[in-house]
Amino acid sequence: MVWLAEVTALLRGGLSGHSGFSLRPPPNKKRNRELRPQKPKNTHTPKKSRVSKKPQIVKKPRERRDAEPPRSLSGAQDPFPGPAPVSVEVAQKFRRIDKSKKLPHSKSKTRSRLEVAEAEEEEISVKAARSELLLAEEPGFLEGEDGEDTAKILQADIVEAVDIASAAKHFDLNLRQFGPYRLNYSQTGRHLAFGGRRGHVAALDWVTKKLMCEINVMEAVRDIRFLHSEALLAVAQNRWLHIYDNQGIELHCIRRCDRVTRLEFLPFHFLLATSSETGFLTYLDVSVGKIVAALNARAGRLDVMTQNPYNAVIHLGHSNGTVSLWSPAMKEPLAKILCHRGGVRAVAVDSTGTLDVSITGSDTRGI
Repeated sequence: MVWLAEVTALLRGGLSGHSGFSLRPPPNKKRNRELRPQKPKNTHTPKKSRVSKKPQIVKKPRERRDAEPPRSLSGAQDPFPGPAPVSVEVAQKFRRIDKSKKLPHSKSKTRSRLEVAEAEEEEISVKAARSELLLAEEPGFLEGEDGEDTAKILQADIVEAVDIASAAKHFDLNLRQFGPYRLNYSQTGRHLAFGGRRGHVAALDWVTKKLMCEINVMEAVRDIRFLHSEALLAVAQNRWLHIYDNQGIELHCIRRCDRVTRLEFLPFHFLLATSSETGFLTYLDVSVGKIVAALNARAGRLDVMTQNPYNAVIHLGHSNGTVSLWSPAMKEPLAKILCHRGGVRAVAVDSTGTLDVSITGSDTRGI
C-alpha cells in the first residue's frame, strides 16, 4: 500500500507541472455562455442600404432632329419618302373581318385575340392592296353589241376573236354515243374527267391531250368528281358510289351512299358531299372513309346541288322552288329561301361566294 501512495503523490506533483498535461477538469462552457450578453432572437438589424441617398437627376431625352430623307448614290433626295399610300377602298376589298360587329359579352382574353387578329388582317390587306399593281391581268368578259344576245355567241366565234395563245387552248370532243355527260376539272385545272349516262368514264390531260384512263362501268353514271388530287375519282353510279384511280382500277365501293344523284368535293375539309334520290345529304370523310353526317332534307329527290367556294356551304335546289343551305354541323338548314314558283333546275355560286344564281325554266334569279 506504501508504493501506491507514492505513485499517487508523484502523479499529483510531477505530472501537474509537465507541459501539456493537467488533471484539472475542463472549463464549463455553459457557465461562460451564461455570462455573455445574449441577443434577443426576434430582433432584426437593418441592413445598410446600397442605394445612395443623393438626389437623382432625371435625364431629359434627347430631342431628335428631323431626319433627312434618304439620299441615293448620286446624292439626290427621294421625292416620295416613306411607304406608298393606299386608298381605303382598295384595301377594303382584301379585308374579311368586319370591325363593326363586336361581341356583346366577350372575355378579355377573347377581345385581345380579336384585336391581334384585326391588326394582322389590316396589315395584310394593306400589303395585298399595294401588290395589286403588279397584277396586270384582268378577268375576261363577253360584251355584245347593242341588242345582241350573248347566249347565241358560239365558241368558234370566241376563238376567232381572242389571241393566238388563248386560241391554242381550244379543243373539241365529239362524244355522241354514250351521252349525256357530266364533267369535272381537277383543282389545278389541268385534268378533265367526264362520265356518260351509258357508263362511259374517262380522264385526260387536256393540255397535252394525253388520255389517262377510259373504261365502261356497264351502268348509268350520274355524276363524277376529282378528289384532292387527279389520282382519285369518285363516280356516282346507278346504285352505289365507287372510287377509281387514274388508271381506271376500282379501289372502293361505298354501299352506304346508295342512289347518289350529285357529288361535291370540299377540298379544304376532305369531305365528299352526296345527294341521293331518297332525299339525304351525306358527308363522307375521304381521309378515313367514314360518314361524318347524314342529313334528311325532307324535300324529296335531290337533283340540284353545288357548293360555295368561299365557306364550303352546300346549296340544294328543290322541286318546290326553294334553295336551302347546309352544313355538316347542323341537322337543319342554315337558311331556306323561296326563289321560284316552279322547281329549281340549276344553282351556281360565283368564285367570291357572294352571288348565288338559281334557274327554273325561263326564270333566272340572283340571291
